[in-house]
Amino acid sequence: MILHVILITTTVFALALSAVSAESEETSRVTPAEESIGGEVTLKGEKRTKSKNGSAKAAPRKRSSARMILRGNVLAQHLQMSVAIDAQSRSLEAQFRAISARYATANSITPGSPFVAGYQRNSAAGNLRNYNETELEVGMPVWLPGQRDAYAGTVTTGLFEVEERLALRRLEVAGVLRDAWWSAQRAARDVSVARNRVATARDIGADMTRRVELGDAAQTDALLAKNETLAAETELAQSEGALKVARVNYAGLTGGAQPDGRLESVRPPIDIEDHPALRAPRAALARARAQAELVDATPIDNPEIGIFGRQEHNDQYATDRSLDPMDPITNQRTDATTVGVRLRIPLPTAGRNEPRRAEALADMDRATAEYERAKRVVLAEIKAARVALAAAQSAAKLANSRLSVANDQFELSHKSFRLGEISAFDLYRVRQIQLEAQRMEANAEVNVGVAISRLNQALGYAP
Repeated sequence: MILHVILITTTVFALALSAVSAESEETSRVTPAEESIGGEVTLKGEKRTKSKNGSAKAAPRKRSSARMILRGNVLAQHLQMSVAIDAQSRSLEAQFRAISARYATANSITPGSPFVAGYQRNSAAGNLRNYNETELEVGMPVWLPGQRDAYAGTVTTGLFEVEERLALRRLEVAGVLRDAWWSAQRAARDVSVARNRVATARDIGADMTRRVELGDAAQTDALLAKNETLAAETELAQSEGALKVARVNYAGLTGGAQPDGRLESVRPPIDIEDHPALRAPRAALARARAQAELVDATPIDNPEIGIFGRQEHNDQYATDRSLDPMDPITNQRTDATTVGVRLRIPLPTAGRNEPRRAEALADMDRATAEYERAKRVVLAEIKAARVALAAAQSAAKLANSRLSVANDQFELSHKSFRLGEISAFDLYRVRQIQLEAQRMEANAEVNVGVAISRLNQALGYAP
């Protein structure tokens, strides 16, 4: 019988302990979505209890090592939405279509438009009677040797440059999106801290009111509690307004998507030459070289070749009266038809070619300088981002330790206040230290996420 009672008691105790553990774990799991919408939010390092009057109370405890449960990465999806409505990206896409249309010229048998020419001439005075001349010509410009392939090369490299500029623009949009994301997350954390401050201020205020009614505290303590509650409610209103603004700004970038979920993790290092900020100037250099080749292949304007036909006729006397003045004068019509080929070849001059060649070389030099500058900037940004991430992670660990100490300090001070060992002013002074630690911890954790995003941005990662 005694053994049976012991087994029952052990089972009930285990079930109760399991339920308490599950409740504690569920309380510590907070998503950014829960922080950014209405409802009670529990800060990491605290748990909710019930006070005697039934109100929610934030009792400090040591920070749990469990991370927040976050939903899957949303950067790729939101970035796609942002690029779809980005004006500069759409402009580059239109430019890509415009350059693609130049393949029609590269695939044509002539670099320009064929032409039809003609003229008609009649005699107005002179020995020729009723003279009439009509000419019709059909011709076209022709490609110079190697010019057609060089022109096709400029089209191909031009398209490649636009593609790389699109990739670079996508990375730029990703940077703007990352900044807006973390602005919203920082605002959400501020709201979380403010809500916790309001809940704690109201709980302490209710306790103060009860103690004043019982005569255990002075009226000044109740006024101090009311002042803290009003200050906490003001901070909460301001934080909630800032959060709404940040979410509206983010939705404007994405076309309606909200900054909920998990953004990204640290990406593995990539080959520096694959960075979009370097691929774009390299593509510009390739396009400049193709343009220089086209200039070398076009030392003159395109020659023109044409086929013409001419028809002419006139009236003339057929009788030579010098032999016999009595012979009658007769009229005879003469006709002539001519077919020929006409060729027009411009001549090269330094005034035409030197400016074109100098401009092409200058474009190459400019693209080379931009590539070298971009490489220096990218390497510096990657190094700085890695240093910043290490510093942010170190600061986050220190902030976590400080919050644990502040939570313990507030818990002991609260117990001392209830026992009458310290005044309300001393309690609120310790509470301010805890609030500062909470803000620093929340800000430090956001800074780690910001540092991760900036490192991925520096590495050129834009999914």
